[in-house]
Amino acid sequence: MILQTILNDLAAILNEGATNYTVFLRSFEVDPTAPEASEILIREALGAETIVGEIKQVQGASVWPTIEAALTFTGDHNAGPSSAVFSSEVFQTALARTRNQIDGLVAEATGIEVFWLRDGHPDYPVYWDFSFLVRKNAGAMILIGSSSD
Repeated sequence: MILQTILNDLAAILNEGATNYTVFLRSFEVDPTAPEASEILIREALGAETIVGEIKQVQGASVWPTIEAALTFTGDHNAGPSSAVFSSEVFQTALARTRNQIDGLVAEATGIEVFWLRDGHPDYPVYWDFSFLVRKNAGAMILIGSSSD
């Protein structure tokens, strides 16, 4: 899947030279045969042990700003990405590719929900996290990202 490849590249860039800081970015395709409750789709993607805290509808316009704010988190002198990463061409290119993919996904969405996990997060968030369920005509996609130490 092209989106996951792009997310992997971006996470590798942010992780390189980072201090006390690791980025986790994942996308999960969920192909329900019939419309299912959001919690069921999230648990199908992330595992049966996942406990969802809250789910709420959001506008597509909020997705990229939320993700971009997380990906451009500068940290502090004790933890965060390398200070040189944000001005690098490789990061700027990866960020633009990510935005292009996210914008395309949002444009095709039939509904978007933001959620948080009470338990079962695939990578314990410390500095930031985001989780979106993007419903499409055929199936859904879970976008989840976090940073930890």
